[in-house]
Amino acid sequence: MAWWRTLYSDPDAHWDKVVTIRGEDIAPVVTWGTSPEDVLPITGVVPHPEEFSGGKVEAARRALEYMGLEPGTRLQDIRIDTVFIGSCTNGRIEDLRAAAAILKGRKIAVKRAMVVPGSGLVRAQAEEEGLDRIFKEAGFEWRLAGCSMCLAMNPDQLSPGERCASTSNRNFEGGRAAAAAPI
Repeated sequence: MAWWRTLYSDPDAHWDKVVTIRGEDIAPVVTWGTSPEDVLPITGVVPHPEEFSGGKVEAARRALEYMGLEPGTRLQDIRIDTVFIGSCTNGRIEDLRAAAAILKGRKIAVKRAMVVPGSGLVRAQAEEEGLDRIFKEAGFEWRLAGCSMCLAMNPDQLSPGERCASTSNRNFEGGRAAAAAPI
């Protein structure tokens, strides 16, 4: 925040429109589908494919079938089996610091949780800062940097029917290895 406070407008600046956004009113967003555009606030419900138009109707049907979700289901009611923090996209040191701040003093409520730093340098820095200990104390596996669950190129895979909450920015069909294991 300190850096943001150094950014200011000229005192005589004129604006076409002033928009005020209260951060505390913004709910986190989660996916219900397989595309980065298939997101809603966690307070929302799984949409009906008919709410879309054109080719998106069939894409929504396909995504719901893959995800094993029913339209109208509250997103907060969807059971999670695994938590995956990391990936090359969202495994930066800033991401790990933010997650560790939330997890400090808490324990996981899922059967499996893992952290995969975005690079070896990020992993080393996180260990230097003690973030790895916070994750381990919360019940997370502290892993080496790599693709991990994003591509399921190693044993980091879901079993059929399992669900994963992930910080990765993609939800490839079959990307977690099991055909019926959506993220």
